[in-house]
Amino acid sequence: MTLLAVLGMAHWFFGNLYEAVVLSPNWVHDSPAQFARLNAFFTHTGPTLYFVPLTQLATVLVWVLWWRNRVDDVRAHYRRAGLASLALIALTAAIVGLVLPRMLGPDALADPAGLNPAAWTWNVLNIARMTLTATTGWFLFQAFRTLDRRP
Repeated sequence: MTLLAVLGMAHWFFGNLYEAVVLSPNWVHDSPAQFARLNAFFTHTGPTLYFVPLTQLATVLVWVLWWRNRVDDVRAHYRRAGLASLALIALTAAIVGLVLPRMLGPDALADPAGLNPAAWTWNVLNIARMTLTATTGWFLFQAFRTLDRRP
């Protein structure tokens, strides 16, 4: 189960890394045109289908591992992973609730001057989110390595 949680965090991290390297740098240049294209592009699907099922399951799995663990050797790793994932979920909720509606919501294009600051805010917060995702994955991987080396 620990390895599944590690893979879920890796899925989340690399998805955000892809957005940070490939998509979001475009958002800060001519933001109104970029977001008009992005809103037109996401008509039948969007990033939610990529992120929500697996990332939320991985996060719940982290909490289950933290709560159900009975092995002293990995207790600290699970606790740190659990705390990092709590911060990760809080930050993600802030991004989804406060930043994304300014970029992709129905009224986002009505305020073109707000698109560029929202794009920069997303970029900065996404770096923090990737850091927390990697931190969670790191502690989970340390738990996995510890468990794997046990006799």
